[in-house]
Amino acid sequence: TRRAVVSGIASTIILPGNIFPAIADDDAQPDPYKYENRDRNKNKDALIREDYWYFSGRRPPRRLDINALPADDPTWNAWGECTKSEVTGNSCVYVSLKQRIPAYGKYSFSIDNGLREYSQLGKILRGSNPNWNEAAKLVDPGLDTRMPSPAVDSLLKMALFATQMLTSPNFTGPNRELLVSRYYINECAYALDGLAKSIDERDVATSLALWEFGKDSFNSYLSILNRSISSKVGDKFDLVP
Repeated sequence: TRRAVVSGIASTIILPGNIFPAIADDDAQPDPYKYENRDRNKNKDALIREDYWYFSGRRPPRRLDINALPADDPTWNAWGECTKSEVTGNSCVYVSLKQRIPAYGKYSFSIDNGLREYSQLGKILRGSNPNWNEAAKLVDPGLDTRMPSPAVDSLLKMALFATQMLTSPNFTGPNRELLVSRYYINECAYALDGLAKSIDERDVATSLALWEFGKDSFNSYLSILNRSISSKVGDKFDLVP
């Protein structure tokens, strides 16, 4: 299964101790979004159990503004002894083009296809008379012998892509960017699971709310990964409008 594949990748990583300070505190302020306040049950039902929330107990913001984070703070990116210079930058998080270019070539098409279909789903749900049959196809989990929809299928590709793009050979543990990207992949998976149910029930209000939640989660993931996509690697992903 997709969940088993991703969990297998994560389980091969040996993690240090309690070294994950908070990006956002669950108790810092009232949260108006019920989906991210859900009972996560220790991530037992998550696509990737080992994400940022799993290790820290804290949730990143629903809409991540990656540009608001300190660009010169190595603790955002990785942990351990880092060396920095004008030439190499932060050695703990350096990922070579030789690693990033093949990853982009392998996964970008599937991810982009999933994003396009998710955007199309939003247009359907915002219509005055939603085509529920078409909407259901766009969130089909692919049970039994059916292939999953591109949006659902993209989740595994997003996880594998993040691992390749964000894991430095100089620091083999999961840096915080990778853990946060996994968190948003789990949020996308939760939104798509919920959408399959609400679309089947023809529930417009719930479907729109879940779609907006998924949109914020996809775009937060992209804000992290797009930073690793230089012109030599390929085109950055367009955000879900």
